[in-house]
Amino acid sequence: MHPISRSVHLSRLAAFYPDCRDCPLRTDTGQLPRQTVERLQNTERRVQRKSLLTDEGVRGVYLNELTRQKADALASALAGLLWADAPLLGKTDARPRTGRTTGPSVVVGYDERTASPDIVTGVIAALLRMGCTVVDIAVTTRPCFCFTVAHVQASAGIFVTGAGCEPSWTGLDFVGRNAIPLSRGGELDRLEERLQHPISRPTRRAGRHRTFQAVVPYEAGLWKHFHALRPLKIVYGCPSQLVCRSLERIFETLPCRLISTDIPWRARNPLDQKDHDVVRLGETVRDAQADLGVLIDDDGARCGFVDEQGTAAQSQSITRLVAEMMLAEHPETAVVLEDSTFDALCGGIEESGGRPVGSGSRFAEIAQTMRNEQALFGGGDSGRYWFSETFPTCDAVLTIAKVLNLLSRSDQPFSQVLEHVIEAADPQRP
Repeated sequence: MHPISRSVHLSRLAAFYPDCRDCPLRTDTGQLPRQTVERLQNTERRVQRKSLLTDEGVRGVYLNELTRQKADALASALAGLLWADAPLLGKTDARPRTGRTTGPSVVVGYDERTASPDIVTGVIAALLRMGCTVVDIAVTTRPCFCFTVAHVQASAGIFVTGAGCEPSWTGLDFVGRNAIPLSRGGELDRLEERLQHPISRPTRRAGRHRTFQAVVPYEAGLWKHFHALRPLKIVYGCPSQLVCRSLERIFETLPCRLISTDIPWRARNPLDQKDHDVVRLGETVRDAQADLGVLIDDDGARCGFVDEQGTAAQSQSITRLVAEMMLAEHPETAVVLEDSTFDALCGGIEESGGRPVGSGSRFAEIAQTMRNEQALFGGGDSGRYWFSETFPTCDAVLTIAKVLNLLSRSDQPFSQVLEHVIEAADPQRP
């Protein structure tokens, strides 16, 4: 925070600068016009966002709501929780001459939004000040970020992203050990509570900062899922160029053909048939006479599919198809279903030899349930599909691999495959 002149203070008030709503001097209106003062008073009486925390992380308009300083405070709060949960975490460094101790290790990454480099600067500075070891993977995707947290066995991770929001927004996503997300109703509530209290440095020593090239081991772990594919033509769209480049590298040696379509950064619903990007994807699929299309959201995890006719596929149909395919190879294992679709999918999972387990739709609930039940797969109607790798992972690239494996087992078009599962779910359907 820096002091400003009175003229700047009054000009910001007159311009309804958002940060003025929380300023203790906001009632000092000087000689501003009466109409402006009345509008300021009316604005102050409006319902304000009590917290930037959402169900799955932090989101806010860059600079207006979320700044580097606020990101610093959020990262400090997480570091405080890590030290509190493991006060004896510090271990003597392998170099006996220094006798230095290491604090909790935290993986830090950020997405491709223009605001992310500024916000991540505040995050890293806070973690180093709090004595944490920062594993910096720079710009990356959320699936690659989660993979890294599990791969390096970090205590936690912070991903700077505005996924799911308009381009002017930014935010923070948090994960704990084994890449289990922090969500409302659990650890994210503890983080918010920690923010309400002063946060002191747990150690007088600054943390350490190191970099890690995560994309190579991340993509290497995906290669094994793309095998025995027939020559399919796939149209895909994703605003993240990192996701697009990963797909292109993986498909270089495959018999399938990839066709890209430009997708802008914006809030969208990849499952909505009327969404502008879904419509564009469907048109490209029909024009290219492709076998299917996939729209990947900007988090690299959520995705929606369209068949060869350009018609959007229901998420719960994809869930059942993938679950049945995986249960054919691993019967009598658990499948986690979001509560909203449990009744609709439970019978089909049982018929396929699986054990359906219900779960809430929050990321932490699904990931923890999969871990507790040693589940094979998880999904529902959210467009997020979870797989049991070394940790419960939600990755659109992995989902694409499973759908392509499914289609490669027969010569039927995607629309007929989907029709069969819809008929099985509703025998009374004409």
